[in-house]
Amino acid sequence: MSAETTSQTKNAASAPTSWAGRLRLIGPGIVLALASVGASDMITTMNSGAEYGLALIWVFTVGIILKFVLSEAVSRLQMSGDRSLISHLTRFGGRTFPILFLIAELLVGLFFGAGVVAVTTTILQAIFPVLPFWPTAIVVLLSAAVLVGIGRYGIVEKAMMCFGIIMFFGILALAISVFQGQDAQAVAAETIVPTFPNTSIITVMSLIGGVGGATGILAYSFWIREKAWRTPDWKPVVRLDLFISYGLVFIFAVAMSAVGAFILYGQGFTISDNDALFAIADDLVGRIGETGRLVFLISFLAVVYTSVLGGFSGIAYVTADCLRVLRRYPHQDEPANEMSAKLIEFRGVLVYLSIATLVIMSLGQPVTLVLVYAAISAFILPVLALALLVILNRSSVPAQLRNTKWSNVLLAVCLALFGFLAALQVKESVMGFIG
Repeated sequence: MSAETTSQTKNAASAPTSWAGRLRLIGPGIVLALASVGASDMITTMNSGAEYGLALIWVFTVGIILKFVLSEAVSRLQMSGDRSLISHLTRFGGRTFPILFLIAELLVGLFFGAGVVAVTTTILQAIFPVLPFWPTAIVVLLSAAVLVGIGRYGIVEKAMMCFGIIMFFGILALAISVFQGQDAQAVAAETIVPTFPNTSIITVMSLIGGVGGATGILAYSFWIREKAWRTPDWKPVVRLDLFISYGLVFIFAVAMSAVGAFILYGQGFTISDNDALFAIADDLVGRIGETGRLVFLISFLAVVYTSVLGGFSGIAYVTADCLRVLRRYPHQDEPANEMSAKLIEFRGVLVYLSIATLVIMSLGQPVTLVLVYAAISAFILPVLALALLVILNRSSVPAQLRNTKWSNVLLAVCLALFGFLAALQVKESVMGFIG
């Protein structure tokens, strides 16, 4: 057990029972929220606003509720015994889940850093045009690797909270600013009523699965473990933490949908890539001045850089724990083998992420590997939902942590929905190979 974890365990032996006490401890949920939204989520939500105004906010709400259900179930599994999430999953299939998640996370890690570091660098260049690309990209990469690699979760949490404050206040200010004027208010009045897209149900299901990340849900169990929330009496704290987490994700989705609606609705323009987001920033100059452009870019920077930090932390924890369990199975739960950010596996994954980021950035994204990555990583959530349905209904799980009837229903919905989306992703990848 790491020194930090030991200290946390001593200082947080029992969960607070008051709301004030619980609120003082929140943190992992905010890390989850910030790690789960990124540039792709900005594009998804703004495109929704551009095409449908505010009419599809209900779709994001459904998706956020389902992600909350998965995260809450993951936390209950984590609190059912003082062992890591991956170790818990060995109770259902032995080494199967560690192997599956290891393959998925290695592929996620192969491409994740290149995308987010490149976008972060480009945003910095838009704010400070004198910055050269590669030196800036290396600084961004090293800053994330060092912050996570120090091995103290609390440092990552504090850094992400600082960026999170900038991000959410910036996005809210932007949404309120673009709402000024009769055109924006007319769009809001015209599109506020929930509707169903006239395209297909696949569009709706894709939007439901579009906000929030799979690795963050897995990583949440490690972050609450670092906070020493390890026993059933911490369940109210975890639920409050997650409620705030997904509340922030909801605010993000609504605000970005509003920005897309008030700027682009009815123009037949959609955002296809990150470059189009920079075009939006330039368009804001004519609407709300240079300050509006700067607020957008700084908020965009906070969104992407927090996804770098949270992503590196989450991928490192999940991948390292898969390696730890596979190397030490079936003795992975012995005190000498406990999961820690100080382990060689954790540091090794950060090295892997750093090297992969630089290699993929220099080569571009190989199409074949991208298709394989997308197909395999799409199965993380349905596989997780299946495991949670099985394990959390067993009598060996403390009664207060087992699935309720509603938990089972909602997890079954998650399994069906995300399983369907995974099948769609596999079909798309296969078509990509054939095409």
